Amino acid sequence: MLPRFVGDGLGRVLGIYNLVGYSASSLGALASSIPAYLGNELVLVRSMYLVYAVAGLIMFMTYTVLGGIEAGRRAFGLRGLGRAVADIRNLSVLFSLDAFGGGLVSQSLLSYWFYIRYGVSLRELGVAFMAVNVVTAISLVIAPLIAERIGNLRTMVYTHIVSNVFLILVPLAGSFQGSLAFLLLRQSVSQMDVPTRQAFMAEIFSDDARVSANAVTNTARSVSSLPGPLIVGDLVANGFYSLPFIISGSLKTAYDLAIYLMYRGRAR
Repeated sequence: MLPRFVGDGLGRVLGIYNLVGYSASSLGALASSIPAYLGNELVLVRSMYLVYAVAGLIMFMTYTVLGGIEAGRRAFGLRGLGRAVADIRNLSVLFSLDAFGGGLVSQSLLSYWFYIRYGVSLRELGVAFMAVNVVTAISLVIAPLIAERIGNLRTMVYTHIVSNVFLILVPLAGSFQGSLAFLLLRQSVSQMDVPTRQAFMAEIFSDDARVSANAVTNTARSVSSLPGPLIVGDLVANGFYSLPFIISGSLKTAYDLAIYLMYRGRAR
């Protein structure tokens, strides 16, 4: 189904797709605060892992019944992709840099940081992150509209750099309210690169290369985000509360500048 939308509203389709996902995430964030209202938090928190497992099973069953939606099939691997192999390699490195920086400020680590830094309760965190996800969801609808005017690549880079500035300011605010305000500002633009990045990938890769390109680059992103919790845990334990935000914002800005310089001549 994807190629049909590549030249006709792909960004809007991806924006709606991601909007649904982040809207559900906002409900999940709010639901995470339920144990704080009902008492016996430990038992209820453990029960939420069971709910998470059931949701995963439902997803698995849903995917198994999907059919006839792929644009085409090709042999596994990168052989026969020509120039696309170099792009896959370059983007894997760039996306890894972005994902490594993002792994330093994941939502779970942000929750931990707010608790350690300001002593924020589970009730407050649930409501706060629901608001964060709602803001993010709204931005995903706006992103394709911006991309239609200035292009996918520019939308990716410009909004991401602004979000990185807000990210660095989160720990410098000095209060929970100030840090939350900068976090909300950050989330209002930080995920605008998600639908535009997906559209960018569709823009520069042919139908034959697109599946392999997404598979390899997404794997690189996932692996690169893994060290984040270990690094942040050590930094916070030693009192460096602001450093994860500064390192993350700096690395992600480096990624933005690099991908723009490398692909500004090939993508809008």
